[in-house]
Amino acid sequence: MGGLSKKAFQLNAIATKDEARSHLTLDAGDLLFKGGAVTLPGQETLGTLRAAAIVEAYDVMGYDAVAVGGKDLAAGIPFLQSLRKKSKFVWVSANLVTRSTKKLIVRPGVTLKAGDVKVGVIGLTGPAILPATEDAMILPWDQVLPELLVKVSKKHDLVVILSNLPVADNQRIAERYKTVHLIIQSGVSANSITPEPINNTVVVSVGSQGKQLGVMEIDWQPSKWWDNQKGEALIRKKEALEQVRFHLLQFRQEKDPEIALRNRPDQLNTYHLLQGREREFVSDIDKLTIEIKKDVATNGQPATYRNRFVPMEVSLPDQPEVLEIVTRLKEAVNSLGQQQSKMEPSAPVSQLYLGSTGCGQCHSAQRAAWLKTPHAMAFKTLEKARQQFNPECLPCHVTGMSMAQGKEALSLPEYLRGVGCESCHGAGRGHAVAPKGNAMVSTPSPSVCLHCHIPPHDPDFDYAKQIKKVGH
Repeated sequence: MGGLSKKAFQLNAIATKDEARSHLTLDAGDLLFKGGAVTLPGQETLGTLRAAAIVEAYDVMGYDAVAVGGKDLAAGIPFLQSLRKKSKFVWVSANLVTRSTKKLIVRPGVTLKAGDVKVGVIGLTGPAILPATEDAMILPWDQVLPELLVKVSKKHDLVVILSNLPVADNQRIAERYKTVHLIIQSGVSANSITPEPINNTVVVSVGSQGKQLGVMEIDWQPSKWWDNQKGEALIRKKEALEQVRFHLLQFRQEKDPEIALRNRPDQLNTYHLLQGREREFVSDIDKLTIEIKKDVATNGQPATYRNRFVPMEVSLPDQPEVLEIVTRLKEAVNSLGQQQSKMEPSAPVSQLYLGSTGCGQCHSAQRAAWLKTPHAMAFKTLEKARQQFNPECLPCHVTGMSMAQGKEALSLPEYLRGVGCESCHGAGRGHAVAPKGNAMVSTPSPSVCLHCHIPPHDPDFDYAKQIKKVGH
C-alpha cells in the first residue's frame, strides 16, 4: 500500500509531461486482495480495509476502468458491489454472472474516448474460489467473447481486453480474433513482459508487485492494424546501415582503401566484409520499404506503438492526497489489530521459546552484542510507526512467528517482541533444559533470513553483507 502514493505521483508526472496526448488509465484486475480465499461476510478485516483504500486511491489517480480479477472476489460479491457503487472508475467483466439467473454482475465493458479514438474496453475474469453459497459463477471466455466482440468491434475504433485469464487463454484470443487490438494481462508474472504482437493483437503485462508502471503510446490509425514488426525492423536496418557506413568512412578518409590496404590483408578483408554488409542492409531496406508501401496501399496507414515500463523508485515523492489515504489505512489497520489482540488467545508457539533474556542467562556476551543490532529494535520500529498491531508487519518484527501467523503474533508475550536470538538460532526452551540433546543452529542459513528479507520489504538483500550486521 505504501507504494500507492508514489504511483499516484508518477502517474500525474507522466500525464503532465505529455498533456497534448489524450490518455486512458486501465488495470486488468486482481487489485483488491493478495489471495483467493473468501472472508466471512460482513466481517471487517485487514483485507477489506485495504481494498476500500485502494479503490479510494484509484479514484484519486483517475483510473478509467478496472477488470474484476479472480482475487477481487475474495470478500464476496456483496462487498465487491459495495465498492463498485463508490468507485468513480468502471468495473468490467463479461464472464462474471449470477449463478441463479446468468445475469452480468458488473458491466461487460465500457466505451471510452482517447482524443478522437473510440475505445471499447472489455473485462474478462480469471479463475476464482467461489463457495456454493455465493450467487456467482465465472463463464468460460469462449462462451461470451465471440458474440460480444462482433458488437464491440462494429462500434469502436480500438478494442482492448483487460484480461485476468491465464496466459495461454490470452494467446488463444489473440490468435483467433484480429478485431482484438490490445490485451492487457494481470497477475501473469512478478516481472513485466515486453509487448508481444500476435496476429493483429499486442499482448502486454506489468509485473504483479507494483514495481513498475506500464506506459504505451499508441498512434492509432483508421486501418485498425499494427505494423510494429516491419516498421521496427526497418528502423533497426537503417540504424545498422548507419553504423556500417560510419566504419567504411574511417577506411575511406585518406584514399582508396584497395590501394592503401593492399599490404594489410586483415584490414582489407574487414573493409570488404563491411562493403558486403552495406549491400545487404541496402537490399533489406529496399525490400521492407516496398512491402510496407504495399501494405499501406492495401490496408491503409498502419498503427504503431511505443511501450515502456517506468520504475517505481523509493525516492519518488508522495502524492499528498493518496498519502493521506494510506496513512488513514495504517491507523485503521493498527486500531483493528489492537482490538483483535484483546480477543486472540495466547499463541501456543510461545511455549517453545525462551526469549532473548533467557538466552542471556548462559550467553551474556552474545546477548549484549545482539542488543546493539537492528534485530533487537525491530518491534520498537513498529511502535514508532504506530504499526505494532498490524498483523501483516508483526511476524517479521517478533520471534517465533511465520509470515502466515499475523493474528497469532498479536498475542505474543512481551519477551518475544523483537527479532530475538531464537529467530535465527531456533526455539531454545528445550536447549535450556537439556543442551546436549537439543543443539541450536550456530549460523542461520540464507533461507532463514529470506522468510522476511524478501521483496518488497528488502529487495536488495545481500546475505553475505547483512549477516555481518547481526554477527556476534
